[in-house]
Amino acid sequence: MPGTGAVAVRNAGFAATTDQRRSLLWSLGIHVALLAIILLGGIVLPHKPQPSDLGIKATLIDPDAMRKMRRRPARPEVQKPEPPQPDPAVKAAEAQKLQAERERKLAEQQAAERKQAQQKAAEQQAAEQKLAERKLADKKAAEKKAAEKKAAEKQAAEKKAAEKKAADQAAAEKAAAEKAEAQRRAVEETRRRTEQAELARQLAEEDALLAAADSGALAEYVALIRQKVERNWVRPPSARSGLECELYVTQIPGGQVTGVRIGDCPADDAVRRSIEAAVLRASPLPMPSSQALFERNLRFVFRPEE
Repeated sequence: MPGTGAVAVRNAGFAATTDQRRSLLWSLGIHVALLAIILLGGIVLPHKPQPSDLGIKATLIDPDAMRKMRRRPARPEVQKPEPPQPDPAVKAAEAQKLQAERERKLAEQQAAERKQAQQKAAEQQAAEQKLAERKLADKKAAEKKAAEKKAAEKQAAEKKAAEKKAADQAAAEKAAAEKAEAQRRAVEETRRRTEQAELARQLAEEDALLAAADSGALAEYVALIRQKVERNWVRPPSARSGLECELYVTQIPGGQVTGVRIGDCPADDAVRRSIEAAVLRASPLPMPSSQALFERNLRFVFRPEE
């Protein structure tokens, strides 16, 4: 049965060759489609290496198995229909659609990322602004608190200074009042003592004057002064006989006349001026025989006819 075995081997080899051709056609179609996708869409796919060995492998079949196969009726070989070849234009359109979808998704992803980044930046900016506002508010609160504390300290210091000033002023016023009172008392005491001394002096002078008047020395002293004034009088033409004028003369120790005043005097201005001139020309006036008779303020009656 060697012929039968060779036929079986040839049939098997033919079947294997047909299958390999179909596989080769499918492989070529897939490669063409991938190449079109790569050229149209720019997608880089890994290259599948082509099979390097296209030799036909034969398998030895057992003769007993071949006999069994001859006993069975041969089944007609059913050829499988070849799958339709993809249209390059459709493939290109699908590739373009796929690329557009990818670009859309990429754009959406980038837009979402930009939106998320903007939102994150806005949140960060809001947080930083809120932190800055809080720091500013804290700073203002601290400055306000410090200003209030400083104002309170200043007010307390001013109040303390005012109280001290008031106390010092009260003490000064009290001391001044006490000093003024002491000075007033001292002045009052001095005045009282002076008045007492002056009163004693006046009493003594009055006593001396009384004694001098009783002895006639005072009348003699006044007569000397009147006589000297009358001797220095230049009688004016308008002077009438029987003239009597009251004179008030002020003198200092030594008899120097310091003032003249005419009292009751029935005469004109020329006569009055002539009498004043006579008193001034009589200066210095005669001194009394006793110092006790000296009088600063003299009063006597001017009678030139006597």
